Amino acid sequence: MSQKIPSGTGGKKGLRALDPIKLFVLAVSLSAAVYLIIYLIIGNGRFSDIFFKRCADFFMDFFNSIRDASQGSAVYTERGVIYPPMANLIFLILSRFTPNVYNDSSFADRFEWSRYFPAMMLVVMFCVAFALVYFFIIYTKLESRSKYTRFAFAFLAFFSVPTLYMIERGNMILFCMLALMVYGFTYNSESRLHRELGLICLAFAFSIKLYPVVFGWLLISDRRFKDAARCALYGVLMLLIPSFFFGGPSCFVWLFNNIFSFSAGSESALTSIFRFIGLSAPAQSILTALIYVWVLICGISFAVSSFIRKQQWKTWVLGFVTILCVPSLTSVYGWAFFMIPMVMLCNKKDRCASDIVYMILMTIPFMFLPFRIMFYVPMSTAAVYVMTAALSIWCVADTVKDLIKFIKTAHKS
Repeated sequence: MSQKIPSGTGGKKGLRALDPIKLFVLAVSLSAAVYLIIYLIIGNGRFSDIFFKRCADFFMDFFNSIRDASQGSAVYTERGVIYPPMANLIFLILSRFTPNVYNDSSFADRFEWSRYFPAMMLVVMFCVAFALVYFFIIYTKLESRSKYTRFAFAFLAFFSVPTLYMIERGNMILFCMLALMVYGFTYNSESRLHRELGLICLAFAFSIKLYPVVFGWLLISDRRFKDAARCALYGVLMLLIPSFFFGGPSCFVWLFNNIFSFSAGSESALTSIFRFIGLSAPAQSILTALIYVWVLICGISFAVSSFIRKQQWKTWVLGFVTILCVPSLTSVYGWAFFMIPMVMLCNKKDRCASDIVYMILMTIPFMFLPFRIMFYVPMSTAAVYVMTAALSIWCVADTVKDLIKFIKTAHKS
């Protein structure tokens, strides 16, 4: 006779027995193997199905930004760029490594960068540098693991869909993610120097993408008011000082005008999906309004979570999923941010079944999913939208459960 394992015996069976690192490594590696086999059969360069426009717009977030930033203040007045000054300053510096003849080219000639060897070498150096730093951070921050396990996780974290998608675009989010990693992994450091470096990195992430400012809330909820004040000062300086390369603080007026113009004239992948499934315009408006109500609920849950939870990684998950719930910020490469709470979860010694559910939901968009729904929407993009909805619902429900426990405990004490 088989012996029954009593429920709640500490995790020998079931979800809680799963190792989140092995779960990630197995899921990403197997999906990559299946993906490669499928596209070895299909051939014809179709392996690029996971990327934006099948790489027809390769590295354009990078080179378009270099061309724009090289124009000085015209980056806002003529090119209509929506990046903050710090991001444009980085691209302005990078423009010193590309030929002037390309920097001054028209929009129609933006793909001509591949004709210039310095530009191609810049791409190689940029990708290699990011890969090394990204791998080093993840490898060194995984605790109590063999070097082979840490290597496999860090290797596949880089060779996963969101990270590769991010590199293919050459988007400034690369810098933002590395900075947030440093902030997240040094937040509770015993070293004052490391914590200060983390504050500087959060300010830097804010100065290039703005929305990372939400993670400054952790400092407020932990009553680290002096740290929050210094971080705010760093952030203001990182906004103002680079602005003088682009016409001074007045460039912020042009920046916000460009943001509103861009938002009004752009179409998200969600809108493409709505149109593809035949959703009427009124239904799209109602659903979009409901999405923003849900964003508000997620935001409130994030704010509450930082006060009632000792497991900070869950608050990080809520912060990122709230950001991704905003339609204009939902993206495949944005999912790469979840690597931060995933590493935190992997370092957790005592795990429950709920933690593994978090890991499964976060892992799915890192997997290689073949084929496309339509030209502008690969399966990886659809997966991000589905898992953003699923993960946000799970996070909010889990936060409500933890809040009820917190209130009951407070009443007893």
